[in-house]
Amino acid sequence: MKKRRTLSLIAAATLTVVLTACGGNSGGNAGTGGSESGASGAAANAGGTKENVTITFQTLQTDKSTPQYQVEEEIANNYMKENPNVKIEWDRLDIEQQKVKLKTQAASGEVSDITMVNPGAQLQPFADGKVLAPLNDMLDDELKGTFLEGVLDYYTFDGNVYALPYNMNIAGIYYNKELFEKAGVQPPATYEDIIASIPKFKEAGIPAMMVAGKDRWPLSFMFTNILQRVNGGPKFLDEVVAGNKQFTDPVFVEAIQKLQDLIKAGAYQEGAATYDYNTTSQQFRDGQGAMYYMGTWEVSAIDASEAVKGKIGFLPFPSVGGKGGAGDYVIAPGTAYALGANSENLDESKKFLKYLLMNYPKVAFEKKAAVGLAQKVDGDMKAAGYSQLAIDVMALFNQVKGGDMNFDNVIEPATTQVHLNGLQSLLVDDGVKAEELAQQHQTSWEASKK
Repeated sequence: MKKRRTLSLIAAATLTVVLTACGGNSGGNAGTGGSESGASGAAANAGGTKENVTITFQTLQTDKSTPQYQVEEEIANNYMKENPNVKIEWDRLDIEQQKVKLKTQAASGEVSDITMVNPGAQLQPFADGKVLAPLNDMLDDELKGTFLEGVLDYYTFDGNVYALPYNMNIAGIYYNKELFEKAGVQPPATYEDIIASIPKFKEAGIPAMMVAGKDRWPLSFMFTNILQRVNGGPKFLDEVVAGNKQFTDPVFVEAIQKLQDLIKAGAYQEGAATYDYNTTSQQFRDGQGAMYYMGTWEVSAIDASEAVKGKIGFLPFPSVGGKGGAGDYVIAPGTAYALGANSENLDESKKFLKYLLMNYPKVAFEKKAAVGLAQKVDGDMKAAGYSQLAIDVMALFNQVKGGDMNFDNVIEPATTQVHLNGLQSLLVDDGVKAEELAQQHQTSWEASKK
């Protein structure tokens, strides 16, 4: 895999929104490219009747109220209008369902025409197994030029790009200013502040934090940030991969203990282990929790909620025991579109995927969903009516100094399952010992290397 250029990628992200006087109607590279693609598609159809094609599109967008759902649907509908012989058939799944289905499909070699994958260690088995099609031939200068510098490296193995992302995010704590005021709590500057605030939120009848424990990855997402802070900076997991660190290192044990301390203090909502991502996100957007650790992709959905509109702020995860800087983040080179290598509709799928991505930045900007895209966007956010939350979050990209991908994007699948199950067990069993859980990680890791 190409060397990951985290800092250059983040630096490029600061250019995601180019401030112009034209706002959302700037006619930038994304919109222009999309129009050309559409025109060429219409011209092709004018030349004669084409064979009917049905493209199966496996997507994570299941909530009609979110801009991400609406962006995909609008572009797909436009493509079908311009190409009447093509039908886009949706296969809408939540994150965990899609992961399981993709593995099952990959085992039989019958991956959907278009599917979703995550970068790094999660993508590699599918690339190595040749079940996904290399996309180099569709990455002409026009399409490649829309992506932030370095972002495609996360989806590249042995010189082949296997997926094209639509988002690139950082993670932090969303907090409800109204609920903080109600409980008499100030935004946390340290991990210890979060611990100290829990009794105050309890007294006010407010869950201090929300987490989707059923889906497991959101708990791991925050754990990775805790680990980063306890380590005094990024790259602990990379050091494990390089053979320079072990999961039994005191740093890793301490990170587990700090997460366990939050849980034992009652930070999360009652029954957190039974909550999935969609439910947890919706409840925070309904104003039912004070804090919510999640990626910046959540901004547009929060802004679309009347219940919390204008009430939500965003903070980097704070220092832990005086360690770790706010300029280091968990970075999420996001979910990406991939194509099944054995698809009977591979050529048409490539045409549609290019159309989708050439139009994605423009349509996303119009729907107030430009925060955290993997592609460049032209437009003045303030003039276009973006919220202060969105503008503030985009400004934080300027402060990023370094970062880590989440655990499951760095560590191989078997150890990742031990990790996810182990963290979930902390929510339901207060007798789990951090040292023993760390040892389980190490045992699995060593077994995977044999």
